[in-house]
Amino acid sequence: MAKRRVSSVEEKSNAWTRFFRETKMEMKKVIWPTKRQLTQYTIAVVSSVVLVSFLIVIVDFVFMQLSKLLVGTIG
Repeated sequence: MAKRRVSSVEEKSNAWTRFFRETKMEMKKVIWPTKRQLTQYTIAVVSSVVLVSFLIVIVDFVFMQLSKLLVGTIG
C-alpha cells in the first residue's frame, strides 16, 4: 500500500492544530491567582514602579545639579 504524501499546507494546518491543542492542555494546568492575590500583586507592582521612578528622578536631579555646578565652575 502506497503512503499518501502530505502537502505542506496540510502539515502547517496540522502544526497549528497541534499547537492550539497543546496550549489548551497547558492552560488547564495553570494555577490562577484569586481576586485577592491579584489585587495584592497589582498593588505591589504599582508601588514598586512608583518607588523606582521616584528614585530615578532623585538621582537624575542630583546628577543634573552636579553637571551644572561642574560646567559653571569650569566654563
